[in-house]
Amino acid sequence: MKEHKNSPLVWPLRALGLGALLGVWAFGNGPGGISPLVLPTIPRVVEALGEALSQFSTYEAAAITFGEILAAFILAAVFGLAAGFWAARTPLRMQVFQSIFVWGYLAPLILFYPIFILSFGTGVGSKIGYGAVSAFFPIAYNSLRAFATVQPTMLKVAKAFGASSFQTDFLIKLPSALPLISSGVRIGAGASMITVIFAEMLASTAGLGYQLALNSQTFAAPQAFAMIILLMALVGVLQGLVNLLLTPRRDRGKITNIAH
Repeated sequence: MKEHKNSPLVWPLRALGLGALLGVWAFGNGPGGISPLVLPTIPRVVEALGEALSQFSTYEAAAITFGEILAAFILAAVFGLAAGFWAARTPLRMQVFQSIFVWGYLAPLILFYPIFILSFGTGVGSKIGYGAVSAFFPIAYNSLRAFATVQPTMLKVAKAFGASSFQTDFLIKLPSALPLISSGVRIGAGASMITVIFAEMLASTAGLGYQLALNSQTFAAPQAFAMIILLMALVGVLQGLVNLLLTPRRDRGKITNIAH
């Protein structure tokens, strides 16, 4: 397979895109005539970001959001992988649960968030539960597809050589299913991040999402934009950790080079 070579234009184009975004922002503040209540100036946002980073409460809120996302993702990954593996073991289970997983994957689960609030309150429990359920379905569905698409010939050869069920599951099925499972886990990780932050904005008492909603409701636009920047940074770190865990060690250098 031919190794991908980085173009020298990658970073200049990225810088150009960022510069264009900042230019549009500055134009909106000046000739565009957009109110600072809606679009604060860049220096004011930088000042608000510095103030937020100097306060312990910001790191406490970030830790809460990070913990909620991490807990939701771990729960979804464990139960999603187990459910997909169990459902793929027989054709009947696969036919029954594939449609259920697809429905849960595509359904607007935000409609059920009030149930989580009624069950767990506005604390971290409702955020973890809602995020876990949202991430469970893409992980379970992709895991089911992954285990169900293992070539029957490989299983027959394993049985012919006297492989036990345990050996077949973990030495044949799992390695063959890993690429599709990894895709589902990545989708689930993104779903847990989005839903937890959104849930914090809707009904919460702590977290960066709560701080963003609070600043928006009080028309503190610079502080709201600062929270958006912090949330984007947090999501970037989490996504990087997920990619690092799911990328084989031998391919990490290639992925890093492509990113740069």
